[in-house]
Amino acid sequence: MKKSIPFFIYAAVILLSITASTGITFSQDIPITILHFSDSHSSLIGSGPKNIAGEYTKGGFDRAATVIRDSRNTDPNVMVFHVGDFSTGSFYFNRYFSVPELTMFKRFNFDAVAVGNHEFDLGPAVLLNSLNQSFPPGSVPFLSANLDLNGYPALGAYISPHSSKIINGVKVGFFGLTINDPSSNPSPVVISDNYLQIAFNTVTALQAEGCSLIICLSHLGYMFDNQLALIVPGIHIILGGHDHSYFPQPVPVPNPSGFNTLVCHAGAHYEYAGKLRITYNNGNVNMTDYQLISLDSNIARDDSVNSYLDSLKPGIIARYGNVFSETVGYAVNDISASFNELKPERDTPLGNLVTDAHRWRTGTQISLTAVGLMSESIYRGPVSGEDILRVTPYGYDTATGLNMRLVKFSITGSELKRGLELVLFASMADIAYHPQSSGLTFDYNSAQPVGFKILLPTMKVNDTLLNLMSSYSVTANEGLFRALSLLGITVSNVEVTNINEYTSLSKYARENRRITYKSEGRIRDVNVTNLSNPVSSVNDFELFQNYPNPFNSKSVIKYRISKSSFVSIKIFDITGRQVSDLVNEMKQPGTYSIHFNADKFSSGIYFYRLYVNSAYGMTKKMLLLK
Repeated sequence: MKKSIPFFIYAAVILLSITASTGITFSQDIPITILHFSDSHSSLIGSGPKNIAGEYTKGGFDRAATVIRDSRNTDPNVMVFHVGDFSTGSFYFNRYFSVPELTMFKRFNFDAVAVGNHEFDLGPAVLLNSLNQSFPPGSVPFLSANLDLNGYPALGAYISPHSSKIINGVKVGFFGLTINDPSSNPSPVVISDNYLQIAFNTVTALQAEGCSLIICLSHLGYMFDNQLALIVPGIHIILGGHDHSYFPQPVPVPNPSGFNTLVCHAGAHYEYAGKLRITYNNGNVNMTDYQLISLDSNIARDDSVNSYLDSLKPGIIARYGNVFSETVGYAVNDISASFNELKPERDTPLGNLVTDAHRWRTGTQISLTAVGLMSESIYRGPVSGEDILRVTPYGYDTATGLNMRLVKFSITGSELKRGLELVLFASMADIAYHPQSSGLTFDYNSAQPVGFKILLPTMKVNDTLLNLMSSYSVTANEGLFRALSLLGITVSNVEVTNINEYTSLSKYARENRRITYKSEGRIRDVNVTNLSNPVSSVNDFELFQNYPNPFNSKSVIKYRISKSSFVSIKIFDITGRQVSDLVNEMKQPGTYSIHFNADKFSSGIYFYRLYVNSAYGMTKKMLLLK
């Protein structure tokens, strides 16, 4: 007599057959490993201090390649992403226009690359040509959901809003977003500012396609990443870029879908690789661990990458000279573009070097730049031409194949002060705007409103008090000059020179040979000076991010004070004009919530600032969308 097969065995066989044929899994933890990089800026051969052989000891795609290869050999279900701004930054870009890095993305099978704002620095035609030279369309998905390509449809062969991939039965959807930065040159491509609505629509579309794990490649900066996570349902992971920030661990942000979105940033210039391990189970995403891997001398360099990059050096040397091994100067100390937030000095060692070099080259009374117009530091030891270009890599001069040219102009003392007031106001929300100077010194109070920040009696040009009615000669690069024009600052006697930043800085280094720079107090924030103990004083109050943000007409601003204080909260628009005065009274210790009604205001970015006893201040940015 033939025995019947028990039903549970029969059902198990059927389920196993379905799983084997479709890849569908049932209530099982599926491990996924995500590697991410961002803002590499063609820093392919590394950065940082050099060893005795003259080789960079940090970063480089050769070390990134080793991490990618090793992860694929040891970790399950590995995905690799780049979050944009592979363009502009080294002689590899100026000579080959991103082709080397794009070639590496293809060779190492990147799952997707976000489109950064610097990809458009030289216009969409140059970007398209680089993509055409590197690989056929579809080889690597390039993603940006907020690009309108109707004005330049040829890029549509490479760039799409989103993509997806099935990983061990899990359909993973990923999409990109690109910041609309005024420094880029996308026209006739249009970069939309409507990030939140576009993200919502894109996530909805991916979910409709069956994607159950959603990853956003956000080239917007952390502030916008935080807003995306708070406002847009369904985003499980945000891999961030643009602001060069890096987090040792992901930042968990409550998402409207009821889980925490993991926001991950891995810095710039291939100095780090972010490695996120998660498990996926029936819609639930759990982090197993995260590593911010330092790509230093402990990471072996991939020989095949080295050989490829070495093969490109003769083409660079033929055009620019031996920029890799010829020494133009010697740095006595590390020269960085950052300052200590707890100290009043706001001039950086690198800012002082760059502005001194430009003023020496042009002979003007003043030279100006901004923190964000400088990129990589100069490290102690011999300095090459490659090091020099990386300091100020932005822009492209077609005549020389180098970076931005210097512009000389005249400006009155009153217009100079007005322009700096606006720049200092913008720097409260983004340190990239903070000014750097040579020949000009001044103190300012960051707690004061725009127009009253700079202490006029401290403003000196070459040790002589500034005269508001006098005219002064100034040098700036083309980028800062355009920014002043956009701010409505009036200048005269404009001369665009044939001197670019690279030539200016390299000749200055050759002239001085031994370079030593530090912060000198050329620009000082007396709001920090007034804090006898900055850390404990700042802890006496706190200003929280408004909620919701972005908001439609109404939002709540929350703050805390630990001592009886006179409190003021003021609202400013993007131009620095005060538009509202919410609080102006004595308050007892405690936590307070203020309702801000913006019915009368138009959509845009606004700033709210907390003043405590008229001296201390803290500023936050908020976005009004109607």
